[in-house]
Amino acid sequence: MLDIDHAPLFSWSGYALRYAPLVLAASIVWFAAQLWWHVETVKRAVGFQFVDDADEPRLCRTIEPLIILAGLPTPFVGVIESDARNAFACGVGHKKAVVVVTRGLIDALSDAELAGVLAHELSHVKNGDIRLMAAANIFMSALTRLHARNALRFSPVHGLVALAIPAVLPLSLAATLIGRIALRAGQVSRLLIASSREFVADAQAAGWTKDPAALASALLKVDERYRIDSSRAEDDAMMIAGESSGTGATHPTVSQRVAALARVTGSMVWNAPASPTDRDWTANTTPATVARARFGRRGRAIQAIGRVRQGDRENFLGLTSWNTFALVLTVGALIGIHWPQIGDARAMAAKFDPRPIGTMIGAPMSCELSPFSSTFKRRCNAGMTAGAYREYEGQQGTLAGYIADWSKARRNRGLINADLSVASFGHDHVQESYRGQSGRMDQATVFRTGDGMYIDADGHETFAPPVDLIIAETTKLGCFVRDPRPIERGPAKPPNRNDIASIASDLNRAASETASGTPDFASISYYLDRRETLIDRAWALYRQPGLDALRAALDDQQQSRAVERVRATVAQLGFPADMKPVDRAKLRELLQDPAAFVPCRSLRAT
Repeated sequence: MLDIDHAPLFSWSGYALRYAPLVLAASIVWFAAQLWWHVETVKRAVGFQFVDDADEPRLCRTIEPLIILAGLPTPFVGVIESDARNAFACGVGHKKAVVVVTRGLIDALSDAELAGVLAHELSHVKNGDIRLMAAANIFMSALTRLHARNALRFSPVHGLVALAIPAVLPLSLAATLIGRIALRAGQVSRLLIASSREFVADAQAAGWTKDPAALASALLKVDERYRIDSSRAEDDAMMIAGESSGTGATHPTVSQRVAALARVTGSMVWNAPASPTDRDWTANTTPATVARARFGRRGRAIQAIGRVRQGDRENFLGLTSWNTFALVLTVGALIGIHWPQIGDARAMAAKFDPRPIGTMIGAPMSCELSPFSSTFKRRCNAGMTAGAYREYEGQQGTLAGYIADWSKARRNRGLINADLSVASFGHDHVQESYRGQSGRMDQATVFRTGDGMYIDADGHETFAPPVDLIIAETTKLGCFVRDPRPIERGPAKPPNRNDIASIASDLNRAASETASGTPDFASISYYLDRRETLIDRAWALYRQPGLDALRAALDDQQQSRAVERVRATVAQLGFPADMKPVDRAKLRELLQDPAAFVPCRSLRAT
């Protein structure tokens, strides 16, 4: 937003060229890092610990033959010390896979049921589901945070701002709707992906263990108490059991999963010793429900969109009930404010034009705060947005119209920074003729603030006039500008003989040291500075009589020798590259006419 030429809302093409590739590259790096550290991130979140045969002999004894049957490298095994009943597999590849179960699951399931759950998780490893779900979880976690933290998402604050800047209303509603659609698409996609992979894993686990009844019984027991207190919402999709409805839905219902097993294995689900009993169904659903789902259409069992909408606090626009109420109030207030022009389509379209946002906020902010090159800032200070408010003049009921009319009034007063902005607010800049300290400059102009400060080429406020004008006055008149303060008015005092003698003695001593010293620019700079300081002091104390008295008290031969030594040194060595332009101009004029080298402000008084 500080780079107005490439900022979103103000220059989408510029943003796409400069920043979109950087954001995309950073996102790819961030996503890859999240995927690489996925196991460690999950481990910290849910708090599982790695175990082996010595720690959990029953668990390891159950999973070992299944690993061989699946043809997988031996995965890591972890346990969560929780009463919940759940399990998951995570990782990004076969060699680094981890199968994790809770203590409640181990204690609640029989060996056959535990084998069914472990086979289900190994199926996820075998089919690459762990990598797919890791990517989906990372993506959904980021998408959820972006939607929640969207600065343009409509709120009562946006409604209040829209009363002054109507364009904020459609922009915020569009941003809210786009975020809502993206989030809903992500939720539905994750549910469809996760549900389909759960059905496949259930079927493959039943094939490996040859005991679908045990898996069905395990699913019922898991569903009774599957929530792990320490897990995050995004971890739910990895579990063997999770939410089946609501915005965080990631799993099919137990009845759908058992019905799917019944489609494949038939009576084995109901007639085996490990089959669920009627008591097992009391916390979930009834066998009749499963039987109906068994013969129903498969597509209807998912109904993903309806399931993720259950319990959602936001409507189809992405607004909560409170934000919807704020929207109704905002629309009603806007109709009341703009009612006199409600039938003028062109006037109403102008009120909802988003460009004033850039004129009022974006451009001034970027000009004032931009970290980019000084060239960009100079372009801003030269009037990047000058006259930008003209087309909003007379617009009623909007902040843009109010500021445009205020800027017009400032322009009529002759202010050069008439358009209100962050840079101009509180500062009245005027352009005026510059006569210099001598009062003899012609056709020169300078920019001043309301309190008399000068404005240089970079837009900075200074006490002294701009350097180029100081050089111009020095070159034209041969004088020097030493003190930028205003000239003190009042009659000149008679020169004090002792003061003048002291000043003359100091200046003669400086000339003697320069004439007899090593010809270098250190001595030249010293002499130039002392000559300026002492001559200006004589004038400041006693005005023109002080200059006349000082001239009479100086040793002309000593001063002439010093000037000749300086002239010879400059002729031999040239001006140093690091010498300030103002000092170079002063030295050149001193060598050209030493008698005219007096304070420029003394010429105004004569």
